Amino acid sequence: MALPAELNGLQLRGQGTLRWFGFKLHDSALYTPAAQPFQWARPFALEIRYARSIAGARLVETSLEEMLRYGMPERVRVAWAEHMRRAFPDVQEGDVLLGAMDGAVVRFWFNGRPTHRIDDPLFGQLFFRIWLDPASRAPAVREQLLGGRG
Repeated sequence: MALPAELNGLQLRGQGTLRWFGFKLHDSALYTPAAQPFQWARPFALEIRYARSIAGARLVETSLEEMLRYGMPERVRVAWAEHMRRAFPDVQEGDVLLGAMDGAVVRFWFNGRPTHRIDDPLFGQLFFRIWLDPASRAPAVREQLLGGRG
């Protein structure tokens, strides 16, 4: 799937596949400006192509659990859950969720259509740390996304 026009200039940096007990959950791809090394201060996008059906509510809860690991303040949990409910529908095999961060703005698309925008840099950093932080629960996928240059 092509990136939305507003993400023009981002190019594929790396790709990875997440498996859980041997079952493929999703393929992911990280896009950075001119495929340069990932930096939090520069625009980037993370694409996830699902290999299984997952309820949007499950995506929200799992994301919140992971964001708590990275220091999400409890006081923002309800508001951030509502933002994610707007951004993450139920997914089926082959569906694509795309999240992008550019400074303080986080935007999401589902199968190429915009779903939600969040103007909160802390949300973006804690959310994308799920995949991009050295403490990610999927270090091999992180390494692949970063282009093997982790």
